[in-house]
Amino acid sequence: MKINPAVSEKRKAGRPTVDRRDEILDAAEQLYDALGFEKVTVTDVARALGMSPANLYRSFANRQAIDEAVTSRTLSAVEDEAWSIARTASADPLRVFEQLCMDIALKMRDILFRSGRSSDLCLAATRGNWPPVRQFMDTLHGVIRHVIAEGQRQGVMRADLPLEETSASAVLAMAKVWHPVMLETFGVEMLEEETSGLVRLVLEALRTKN
Repeated sequence: MKINPAVSEKRKAGRPTVDRRDEILDAAEQLYDALGFEKVTVTDVARALGMSPANLYRSFANRQAIDEAVTSRTLSAVEDEAWSIARTASADPLRVFEQLCMDIALKMRDILFRSGRSSDLCLAATRGNWPPVRQFMDTLHGVIRHVIAEGQRQGVMRADLPLEETSASAVLAMAKVWHPVMLETFGVEMLEEETSGLVRLVLEALRTKN
């Protein structure tokens, strides 16, 4: 398989740099999309970039390190967008909570069902509870906690609920439309409707009763 010339053009002779890591991840992800990550070897990735496996190993200790880095980079895009939304919570915590939950669900759908065969890597990472997945779930907890804390501060969400436990329960409730394995199991045909329904239930529990 030929790799995008833009990837190869970035490669420079000599010891790998920080940029080389991104180049390797770009090449690996393209191969994963085309062939499926289980069929791709380190030699395949090195060959696509015109380097030796030994040279590639200067940037990544092993194949698992490459897979984890690809996973982390993919999930980081979701994390960044989630925090971007969550930081607007002061304007309207209830609306932002709903927007945040829907955005995460749709982005996970796109990663798993609209991004080529590399989505198999995300599923494998989830089933194996790899470090990037644990970090991702911790981040989602932090994002939700931030919004709920702002809602409690403004008095639109119940302040009598313990913040940590409530945030964890909210993430657990949204797992059906966020978690890769759950999405794979139940499908995404009605994802937006299911997400809206779950959000309504969670907000009903969180909302301050007048």
